[in-house]
Amino acid sequence: MNSPIKKTNNDIQSFQTRNAFSAELQYEFFYNFESPHTRKSYRIDIKQFFEFIADNFSYVTNYEEVKKIHFVAFRNWLTDSDLAPKSINRKMAANSSFFDFLVEKNIVPFNPSTSIKRPRQDVRKPTNDASDEQIRNLLELVDRLSGAGLLHRAVVYTLFTTGIRKAELINLRLKNFLVKDGLHIIEVRAKGGKQLIKVIHPKCAEVINEYLDYLKSSGEPLHQEDWIFRPSKNPLDPAHIIKPLNPKSIDYIIKSWCTKAGIDQRISPHSARASYIGSALESGIDLYKISRDVGHASVKTTEEYNKRRQKLADSPVFGLGFMNKSKDENKGKA
Repeated sequence: MNSPIKKTNNDIQSFQTRNAFSAELQYEFFYNFESPHTRKSYRIDIKQFFEFIADNFSYVTNYEEVKKIHFVAFRNWLTDSDLAPKSINRKMAANSSFFDFLVEKNIVPFNPSTSIKRPRQDVRKPTNDASDEQIRNLLELVDRLSGAGLLHRAVVYTLFTTGIRKAELINLRLKNFLVKDGLHIIEVRAKGGKQLIKVIHPKCAEVINEYLDYLKSSGEPLHQEDWIFRPSKNPLDPAHIIKPLNPKSIDYIIKSWCTKAGIDQRISPHSARASYIGSALESGIDLYKISRDVGHASVKTTEEYNKRRQKLADSPVFGLGFMNKSKDENKGKA
């Protein structure tokens, strides 16, 4: 097997000839992140920063010459480009992490981005979620599916009734779907390398098992290391279908069936996660429990996912004790 180090792309070409940053160091930095998505994003963000330096500060020829002012200029340029605060913060974090690594390797004496202010991470376009009624209609619609359509049904049920991310669903293997203490569970490798054990709703477990039974009846070999959700056909390589679903396939499944169910707002796989959290909160389930269940590091993140507005009739004003005469009368009788 070829070494992955040799395949590591040079993301800082304009600096590599002037600075000792070998393929081995690039591998050590990027592959310290477990998530392929994080590695890809950081590569793009770091490359963009050094391209910005080359275009606007051509006199900067090595890492030690990168100063705080260059990071400030980069942040302001991103802001002027009308980029979302969340994206700006990610790009700043990627480059700050890179310079922390340079400090660790004694390539630079300090990280010039340490004290730079970052924009407030307000959500400009919050993820839409679906109402409970809309989701019921959606599930009733996919319940009519059979045969190869059972894959679509299983994807819809799993996303909406577990709240897991698209990438987490893609990486589920047969060995991650099991029964423990009489309950169906899935073992999820979540964002940041977290390991989650999620209880599956009995109906969802039934749907997944029906899909797996269909695969068995179709002659599909099922091994514990195989992915649960796999394509039913591969036009480019018909013999090779034992592979994970393409992310775009999941986008298509959710979008197409939500449209057929009459859901007008734009719904994505991530909307299923927002709907799961919103429905649970609206039902009165404890915020902390939900936060732990979906793998959030902070309950504040979970609160941001709740797109459902509180009913006006639930306003705290109706619970004010000093405005509740009957409460005072009952105290007097006690």
